Amino acid sequence: MSIRTLIEVNHDLLHRLQDSPEIIAEILARLGGSYYNGALNEANEAGRSLDIWNGVRIVHQYHHSTRLTVKTDYAKIKL
Repeated sequence: MSIRTLIEVNHDLLHRLQDSPEIIAEILARLGGSYYNGALNEANEAGRSLDIWNGVRIVHQYHHSTRLTVKTDYAKIKL
């Protein structure tokens, strides 16, 4: 199944990922499997994101054909 994953990285903590890039590699590798699926499904059903590491969270995961619009205080983006 082809999925899209919306990940948020807190800019204030971005330097941690720059200092330890293996962490983001591990997160991406785990997204390819079922490591986060149960907790992510529960979080999405509750209308919240899943915090997975200091300042990194999975906002939402959905099928690639699903239309999605992300709206912030500054921009509205259609994915």
